[in-house]
Amino acid sequence: MKKTISCLISALAFTGAAHAADLQPAQHADFPRYTYALTWQPGFCSTGDGCLPEQSHEVQIGLHGLWPSEPQSLITQNVPVQQWWAKGCAFFPHVHAVPALPAETRDELKVVMPQLKDDLLLHEYVKHAQCFGYPAQQFFETALKMRQAVVDGGFGDYLLGQAGQTRTRQELQDAFAKAFGTDQRRSLQLQCGKDKQGRNVLTQFWFTLKADKLASFPATESFVNTPDGEYEDSCAEPFVLPGW
Repeated sequence: MKKTISCLISALAFTGAAHAADLQPAQHADFPRYTYALTWQPGFCSTGDGCLPEQSHEVQIGLHGLWPSEPQSLITQNVPVQQWWAKGCAFFPHVHAVPALPAETRDELKVVMPQLKDDLLLHEYVKHAQCFGYPAQQFFETALKMRQAVVDGGFGDYLLGQAGQTRTRQELQDAFAKAFGTDQRRSLQLQCGKDKQGRNVLTQFWFTLKADKLASFPATESFVNTPDGEYEDSCAEPFVLPGW
C-alpha cells in the first residue's frame, strides 16, 4: 500500500503539472525572492497542537507553502517586513475564497500537507497566492512538483536517511550545500520545536530562492542567501528528525 501511494504521489506531481516557468504573478510582481517551505512531517505533527487524526503517515517530507517576499510597492511605503509576514495578501484587495482545484490535486495535497484544525490549504492560498493573481491550479501544481524534485534528489535522500537521528544545523547545511552544489548556505533555514517528550525536533526547512530563477529550481542558480534581518532559523541546538 505504501509503495502504491508513493507511486501515485509521483505520478500526480509530474503528470500534467505546471512548470515553474509558467508561474508568473499577474500583479504585485515587484518582489525579488520566494521562500519555499517544506515540512519534516513527523516533527511538525508532534509539536504544538499537532495534526488531525486523519493525517497521512505515508510521507516524511511534506509541503507547507511557496511565499513571495515583500513587494517593492510595500517596501516603498516603509511597511516592515514583519508586517508583510504577518498579513501577506491582506495588504491588498483580496477574497477569502476556497481555491478551485481538481479532485486529484486536492487528494495529493491532503497527503503531503499537514492537516490542521485550521485548513492550511485555504490559508496558503488566501495569504500567499490569490492577491498575486496566480491561477490556483498552477500555483499548487508548481509547489508539488518542486517538492517532488527535493524528495527525489540528494538532499531528500539525505534527510530520509536521518529519520530517528539527532543532527545539527551545520550537518544539514553541509548536506544541503553538497546536494545542490551551492555556496548560498543561508538559503536554507531550519525550524525546530519541542515535541510532547520535550525533545528538540526538526519541523520545517525553508529555501530562499531568486524569484527570476524559480523556473530553474532546484538548479544551483536558483538559491540565494536569506537577507540579514530575515533569517529565521530556530535550530541552534541539536535536534531530532523523528520518524512516524
